Amino acid sequence: MKKWLELELPAEAGWHDTVSAEMFALGCTGITEKEERLLAVFEDTDSRTLIEAVASRIRRYRPDFEARAIKINIIPAENWNENWKAHFKPFRLGKHVVVRPDWESATLREGDIELIITPKMAFGTGHHETTRLILRLLEAYDLENKKVLDAGTGSGILAIYAARRGAAGVTAFDNDPEAMENAAENGLINGVQNNIRWLTGDIGVVPAEAYDLIVANINRNVLLEIAGKLSAYAARGGTLILSGLLLTDERTVLTAYRERGWRPCGREEEGEWLALKFKWQEGEK
Repeated sequence: MKKWLELELPAEAGWHDTVSAEMFALGCTGITEKEERLLAVFEDTDSRTLIEAVASRIRRYRPDFEARAIKINIIPAENWNENWKAHFKPFRLGKHVVVRPDWESATLREGDIELIITPKMAFGTGHHETTRLILRLLEAYDLENKKVLDAGTGSGILAIYAARRGAAGVTAFDNDPEAMENAAENGLINGVQNNIRWLTGDIGVVPAEAYDLIVANINRNVLLEIAGKLSAYAARGGTLILSGLLLTDERTVLTAYRERGWRPCGREEEGEWLALKFKWQEGEK
């Protein structure tokens, strides 16, 4: 069974956003903030290599930082859910999105859409800025009868939201089999299992179809890698929303996607994080 590595990093509150951004860029799957430290969780890998990579990132801001200041704990997979249950409470996103775990109840207002998420091992509970940013942009988008592609779906939260908002058909994929199992379970809990096609693998597993909306909450390197491939799935006049980006990634990502026929038409930012919205230029497809 998969294990996880929890790195305990010294970090004053004023550095939380900066250090968290660097950890997510390295593939961190979750962060817990404490007063003077951060707990960053990574998939099981060579711990010595990981610690040095983390220390190298922090030295960008603190040149004297030493790797020995990092403490590491091994988390058995069966302990993951219990950790989440201690911290995951219902919360509101934007104007009308309420996210809660399946073991909690939430107070809803008129017009609210409730998303029930059992996090398990998958990224995307809505707590992190990247998910919040993309959901804010989606709230303003008319999803009724739209075809939607969710790239790197994680917990399935974006695909489920699109289905709850009336999307005509949603396709969601992720290369992590455990994430896809979790996403399908979340789809069932939210009653949209028949409206979403779940696919395990990279973008190559997606059938060649045109989508009105493509969403991708991944990371800079992957988004640059699949820039050309995403264009092949764009409907005429379609919309693309990217998240998982740092503010420092903006110029590079804008350039890459402009070169492939996408016109920037919106953005949201929070802390160190950024989401970008594009339109597929008429005549390109």
